[in-house]
Amino acid sequence: MPDLDHSSDPGINTPWWNTLAKSPLAPWIIIGAVLAFRLIWQFVSPYTLIEDEAHYWEWSRHLDWSYYSKGPGVAWVIWLSTTILGHTEFAIRIPAAIAAAIGTIAIVKLTKDHLANHLDDQRLTFVAAILWACVPGFAVAAMIMTIDSPYIASWAWASVYAMRALLKGHHTSWLAFGFWIAIGFIFKYTILLLIPGVLMAMLVTRNQRPRISIKHVALGLLIACTGLVPILIWNANHDWATVRHLLGHLGAPGGDTEQTAAYHAEPWTILWMLEYIALQMLVGGPIVLLSIFALLNSKKHADQPTQLVIRALVAMGLPILGFYFLVSLVTQTEGNWAMGGFVTLIPAAAWAVLDGVGRVDHPVKFAWGASIVIGLMILMLFPGARTLAKLPTVGPMIPLYRMTGMRDHAAHAQRVIDQLREETGLEPLVMSEHYGRASLLAFYLEGQPTVYTTSAQVGGRKTQYDMWSETDLGDRQTLGALLGRPGILFGGRPDQWSCAFDGLVDIGKLDGEPKDSKTTYTGLNFHTFASWTPPEPNGANRAIESLSVPGESP
Repeated sequence: MPDLDHSSDPGINTPWWNTLAKSPLAPWIIIGAVLAFRLIWQFVSPYTLIEDEAHYWEWSRHLDWSYYSKGPGVAWVIWLSTTILGHTEFAIRIPAAIAAAIGTIAIVKLTKDHLANHLDDQRLTFVAAILWACVPGFAVAAMIMTIDSPYIASWAWASVYAMRALLKGHHTSWLAFGFWIAIGFIFKYTILLLIPGVLMAMLVTRNQRPRISIKHVALGLLIACTGLVPILIWNANHDWATVRHLLGHLGAPGGDTEQTAAYHAEPWTILWMLEYIALQMLVGGPIVLLSIFALLNSKKHADQPTQLVIRALVAMGLPILGFYFLVSLVTQTEGNWAMGGFVTLIPAAAWAVLDGVGRVDHPVKFAWGASIVIGLMILMLFPGARTLAKLPTVGPMIPLYRMTGMRDHAAHAQRVIDQLREETGLEPLVMSEHYGRASLLAFYLEGQPTVYTTSAQVGGRKTQYDMWSETDLGDRQTLGALLGRPGILFGGRPDQWSCAFDGLVDIGKLDGEPKDSKTTYTGLNFHTFASWTPPEPNGANRAIESLSVPGESP
């Protein structure tokens, strides 16, 4: 069998890390070290939750079959973690780091099964473990608790079993493939785009792989469908809210943005497509280039089985990347939407690294070095963010405002609440025009109280808060307990509050306010938003910044 370790050959470069990489423990050392660093940082981190983290924590306080914009996976995991460790930032974030380690184990196994064992070169697993940690999107997802880290880990394990079934003829692996698709689906629906990726891998390997067992494929897909069950149950009882939310992201008929389209519609621009391409290069990092090098160089320097593996790995990632490219021709996309497409590029990129380093292929060596540098920078991004934010050029690019100030903000808000309670003798309401601020306030205010979101009441999109009876401002029974009470009101325009409260007062920005355009109000005698009327969608009123449009990824 071919061996990429050419250390005994004249004219072949031997990397300084060659001996370390040969150790069977090498990939496990990388996984353990990176996980330990992330857990220690998450434990000592001074940063507050970002909006989506707080919102998913709110979900975990209302366990259900599913939720407005996502499946139940993220809420279930946060519930488990906070039940064991308490309602702290560390408890909320720790599952992200653990999921990243689980995903790395999968990619090491995938590399070992199809490249390292075949080529008799265990250094490939070492390089693959490093490359996983160096993908910018994966590294960021491992530090904050959103749906992405568990979803990526599920994609990785589904890929392990799909490749084993495809190229090794292990028919029962299709069942495990379906299981991991089901797990991934309850976190993020786009894991379904791995299925056309597997079909494409079937196509490009059709003349050189074992026979596919249609029976086992069908059973695997049936198991995958179990991931849809909780989402279908919830949506059947909530007017298919998730479907309308996803249609709204695409601006399609029947979506939940139809009532706000007149205020937010923007004509398509080619910049959306170019932005998508640029974002994927940033999120994927140099492994995108390394996987291209793997395709090109394997034709010259690899045997047929290695070429087959690399073609299959790259093919599996293409459909999701292509799908969101097409989406960028319709609407603006976000960087993490197509992130699953980079998972199976990593083993191919690992092969390209060892091949290119051994032959002193300078473009490959540059991409490998760039991966390590970028990986270290991303790993240190959160611990070093405060320092970086002070630099003149880099500073404005660090969104530190999203992770600082909320403790001071909530403390100032609490003083206003206490003052309102003392002056009126009534318990003040806490309302925000945006779901993210509402969730952060619910976490950081004393006693972690119920907070209300008004987006759907003033012409914006619905959020999960409108799905819970105790926070649904369109529910008569809920409103009955709120009428006549004073409130502290976050964001929005004065007319969106004055229709529901008497004696509205703009009290300006509270301590720690992260957004320049936001202000805070107090009001008396809440009497519902029934009298609110939307402004005309033209002229100065057309750009209504305060209408809440949740930006969560599909």
